[in-house]
Amino acid sequence: MTTRRAFLAGSSAAIVAGIAPRMAWGRTETDVAIIGAGLAGLSAARICEAAGLSVTVIEGSDRIGGRLYTLDDMPGAPEAGGIQVGAGYVRLHAMARELGVDLSSNEGQGAGRRQTPGNLYWVGGERIAPEAWPKNSANLLSEKERGTEPAALLRRYASALPKLQQPQDWLTASRDLDISVRQSLSAAGASAEALRLIEANFNGNSLAEMSALHLARTFTIYRSQPGPISTITGGSQRLPEAMARSLSSAIRLKEPVQAIREEADGVSLRLSDQTMRARQVICTIPFSALRDVPVQGNFIDELRQMTLSLPYTRASFAYLTAKEPFWQDDPYPDTLWTDDPLIGRVFVLSDGSGGGPPMLKLWTNGTGADLFDRMPQETLETEIIKRIERARPSARGKLKVARLFSWQKVSGARGIYHHIGTGMAGYLATACKHQSSNLHFAGEHLAIANSGMEGAIESGERAAMRVLERT
Repeated sequence: MTTRRAFLAGSSAAIVAGIAPRMAWGRTETDVAIIGAGLAGLSAARICEAAGLSVTVIEGSDRIGGRLYTLDDMPGAPEAGGIQVGAGYVRLHAMARELGVDLSSNEGQGAGRRQTPGNLYWVGGERIAPEAWPKNSANLLSEKERGTEPAALLRRYASALPKLQQPQDWLTASRDLDISVRQSLSAAGASAEALRLIEANFNGNSLAEMSALHLARTFTIYRSQPGPISTITGGSQRLPEAMARSLSSAIRLKEPVQAIREEADGVSLRLSDQTMRARQVICTIPFSALRDVPVQGNFIDELRQMTLSLPYTRASFAYLTAKEPFWQDDPYPDTLWTDDPLIGRVFVLSDGSGGGPPMLKLWTNGTGADLFDRMPQETLETEIIKRIERARPSARGKLKVARLFSWQKVSGARGIYHHIGTGMAGYLATACKHQSSNLHFAGEHLAIANSGMEGAIESGERAAMRVLERT
């Protein structure tokens, strides 16, 4: 029989494989209740179950996967959530192998297929091929920047960001480095126009809101994990589905938690029609959504502050079908990159050769997502097509909006992923390391050394280990 000490000392693979005796905890409905059936919650559930604990996974929506969401009812099953699997995603690769989930390196890194190199630019109302950018009249960059395409400006100034040797070094970095990305880039000499263009399709809400330490951690992760980017064969959601099938008990769907109360010897959860009591609880709800749930517990100030104010990127998408792959009939690259906030970027998902219509995906963040979300649907669809046709004439008369999707409107998400807000690194670092008695937190927002899918699994594993240390 595996001993508790050996169990706690094992790797994640050993954790899932090991078996330990279940503890008797008196009058509780379940040893561990896990709120949220995304990667963090499911990875924690697998570890706790393997240790012999009774586990109940509660999910507020009608599906599993969290912010992995494959739109299986659409042609080509495009992604609405996480796509990329980095070469350094050690936990995810191991889990996929164990569960028989295939990974593929034959898909695109951004939107589901390989793109032709470069971007067609639509800047200042001008259509610009990449080779024409340096001398185009719409290029208002400084003299030293003019040769850099808009999509490459952030990489140009990446060396100006704080230097981290390891991704986790953000935890102990000087708070003098916890300044905004805007301030950091400005100090490096980025012009006002460069800042405007970077922000036009920035993977965040604004340059002022995001800490330079967050971007530094992201670049450090990329540098530390060289190798091919993969995707999950058949769609990202295939992984959480396989994880859910590996559990001994069914996930309770459509059970939104309405209140959480930590007590001396357990945690009570108020559901829509009952109260559940568990010895311990792991809550994986994104902080952006947890703000809608009353929580009583013995929390440190830093954790409470983060639950109230940690920012999440606002992201909205439009999926479009095309009568034909019109982008193959003009001399430009597949991807459309614009400074139009409503359009953002438009990626090609498929050319229709594999069955179904040609498909494209529009992606806009921050203020663009706000504009997207405010418009009435009919007006929005009309504006999207009109603006794409203006930027790319070969699209005229060939597009139809098939679906609109906004992560802000998903009650269990309220945004696509977190980022460290300016001045918040110290608070978040303390929150990540906080150890509670009975109520634990996990999710990609509490990852330390990883981001994305791997970060979610990392945090779920860490929360599960805290549960086991208290059994």
